[in-house]
Amino acid sequence: MVISILGLSGKKDEKETFAFYDAAILGKHSGDYHNATHFLLENYPEEQFFFLGTQKATRFQKELLDFSRVQVKFIEIEDNNLDDIFEKVFELISQVPEEETVLLDITHGFRHQPVSAIFSATLHHFLYTDRLKILFAKQIEAYTHYKYILLNKYVDITQLSLLLTGFIRTLNFVEGTQIEGFETIPFANFSKALLSNDFYTLQSAYKNLRATVQRAKTDQRFDHLKELFEQIEETLSVFDDFGKKPIYEQYRIVAKLMFSKNYILLSLTYLFEALRFYCKIAFDKKGLISPYAKENFSDYYLNQSIISFITQEIIEEYKPAFYDHNYPKLYATNKPLFDTVTKTYGDLRELRNKLTHINAEAHAPDIKTKLEAQLEAVKQIIDDDILS
Repeated sequence: MVISILGLSGKKDEKETFAFYDAAILGKHSGDYHNATHFLLENYPEEQFFFLGTQKATRFQKELLDFSRVQVKFIEIEDNNLDDIFEKVFELISQVPEEETVLLDITHGFRHQPVSAIFSATLHHFLYTDRLKILFAKQIEAYTHYKYILLNKYVDITQLSLLLTGFIRTLNFVEGTQIEGFETIPFANFSKALLSNDFYTLQSAYKNLRATVQRAKTDQRFDHLKELFEQIEETLSVFDDFGKKPIYEQYRIVAKLMFSKNYILLSLTYLFEALRFYCKIAFDKKGLISPYAKENFSDYYLNQSIISFITQEIIEEYKPAFYDHNYPKLYATNKPLFDTVTKTYGDLRELRNKLTHINAEAHAPDIKTKLEAQLEAVKQIIDDDILS
């Protein structure tokens, strides 16, 4: 299938004119043609043609060229109406069966027509990567010599810039996206691991992503995207020494990152668990968790047991019966410190309940403001190591 937009070249002062078209990149016959429309008719006679043009351009080309040997449909467009051009080009492309190749020639047309055509092709390119060929006859010498080039690589750059910008803003990457010469799988794998709380593969996924970004930065094909790659490196630099940090600090870092991307519930969940893990590890460092408990109980059980002791909300199921110390004295001695943890934990739990139960009275701006304060509160607890 061939889609092209008609122009007004090929005749001047009632005399037919010709120009040389170099079609080596297309594997077609290079030679003299009236215009790009003439080239297409001669070199793709087996294709179905859709020509978009104004009444004037259509009439001009019908008088100049022979369209009787091909399947052809003429579609009228309004002069300089970009919306009309975009609509009709996109509508035609979207109706093509998936197995069929589409040639979109944007050589002729209006002043802004190439922009609108490429834009429509770019949108379509998100769905069909390998079957859309965008042709343009680049002028070598005015009116006498043209050379065909494929604009797909520019569409790839446009699409990739949109995907990278979206990734920077949301940390999400569309799985299955294909860009010629570019590794997209590491982006998708990292995004999937991070947004599904898969800490088991997060560090290896980040290592692969960082190597991919570094390779792309040195690839001349992606020179125009270097700034985006640097933004990605800066955004994700928090993961550089991630594996060397304690688990509660890892959770706090991810909580802050999720907050910056407006994933409020994810941020809150990570921050909630960061505080619980900090308390458990602080107790463990002091030898307040028996070897038996560490061997026989899950992190969740230990975290819940210790936080229930700190907050004095001792649920029988999580009662810290495995401690070998005088706990009333331990609590009384450290009550001011435990009170700080209790307040922060209580505020976090209240916020989490509002979000997870979709509380109609909880307004997003208020929740975000409160969560920002809690991010700072947990950071202070961890930085000061108040349970040390």
